[in-house]
Amino acid sequence: MSYVNVTLVQLVASLGLMALAIVLSARDGLGLEKDMAIGTVRAAMQLFAVGLLLALLFQHEHPVAVLGLIAVMVMVAGWTAARRISYGPGTGVLFRYATLAVLVSGAVVLIPVFTFVIRPARWYEARLLVPISGMILSNGMNGVALVFERVFASVHDDAASVEQLLSLGATPQQAVERHTRAAVRAALRPTINALLTVGLVALPGMMTGQIVSGTAPGQAVRYQLVIMYQLVAVAVVAGAMAARFARALSFTPQKQLRSFDDRARPLGPPKA
Repeated sequence: MSYVNVTLVQLVASLGLMALAIVLSARDGLGLEKDMAIGTVRAAMQLFAVGLLLALLFQHEHPVAVLGLIAVMVMVAGWTAARRISYGPGTGVLFRYATLAVLVSGAVVLIPVFTFVIRPARWYEARLLVPISGMILSNGMNGVALVFERVFASVHDDAASVEQLLSLGATPQQAVERHTRAAVRAALRPTINALLTVGLVALPGMMTGQIVSGTAPGQAVRYQLVIMYQLVAVAVVAGAMAARFARALSFTPQKQLRSFDDRARPLGPPKA
């Protein structure tokens, strides 16, 4: 069996789907036409650029190049997770913690799998390390962003209750425990739902791609299960770290609740 070749003409024809989405958005007044149009062009440019980069990387495979690419992925993931967080300390501060959460959670999940499960001939084999790392880091990024957004927003909305608990002798951890727990649960829900419904609602992307490219379904299933277990683990680790960071950033060293309405306010290092 061989993979199905998609020509450029066929790819251009698929743009009709985006045209349909844009027309429906305009008809229903959703206001998403510009984002869809920009996203269509941007996605194509980014993916073609990545395709060329990966082709070059596969031809001249070197551990420094592979690790460098993954480092860039971690940095971009951290920056993306830290952007547009309501009531947070700002992207400049959150970037450091988001990047650390993505990096640590990714390492905790990827290193054991590539050491004991997949075990490529070369530990830096780009064909395996880069795409799998991308899926794992992306899930960690989403978990961090969701936890940051929900913790800071819920603590801001419930500031009076949090300060009341502090005045009654509660520790910062106790005062926002329900907020951090709810945030982590919400961040894990999409991944857990995917785990519970995999194969029943939809075939996951990696499994579908392997089957289309000619891989035996049984082998594709095994690979997909490994990926699904990784996705759950990275979401838990990244979410837990993000919740801890968000809690620490929400209080001053004197255990007073911070107000992030004034972004110019100086912010010192958090104390867990």
